Amino acid sequence: MGTSGSGKTHFITNAIKLLKKHLNYEVAVIKNIHEHQIDKKGKDSYKYCEAGAVYSITKNIYDENTIFIKRKIDVEELTKWLGLGPFKVDLVFIEGFKNLKYPTILCVEKFPDIENQLGEDVKMISGLILNSPIPEDHDLKLPIIDIEKHFEKFLKIFRIK
Repeated sequence: MGTSGSGKTHFITNAIKLLKKHLNYEVAVIKNIHEHQIDKKGKDSYKYCEAGAVYSITKNIYDENTIFIKRKIDVEELTKWLGLGPFKVDLVFIEGFKNLKYPTILCVEKFPDIENQLGEDVKMISGLILNSPIPEDHDLKLPIIDIEKHFEKFLKIFRIK
């Protein structure tokens, strides 16, 4: 979790690459988009859902697929669905949801940004904060980790094998 521009996407993309390279993990991402609609009015996929289709699945010649599910679904249901789906998923990153009870990585831009975003489920800190010096006198009990340099620490914190 973290504010826009704090380094969440950068962290997740690096984590995915490292998990694939070192553990051959298949990773899924659930991202909460606050600002805009995903499927546009007038598009066929939108029309199918508006007509009552529960799913509208699109595929193109580049093997890019999208699945539009037109119903209210919470994140827990989505993660279960991914686990039961036809494709292997070893790990799911969830981005942009603030009130979930999962072990969390807080991405921040600057050290002062930590205090007002820190929650009980935060297990480590990362993000753009790594571009600035960390105050030596901080009393933060959580590790601040650059996943590219400390991938093993990340695995240990989240008990990933």
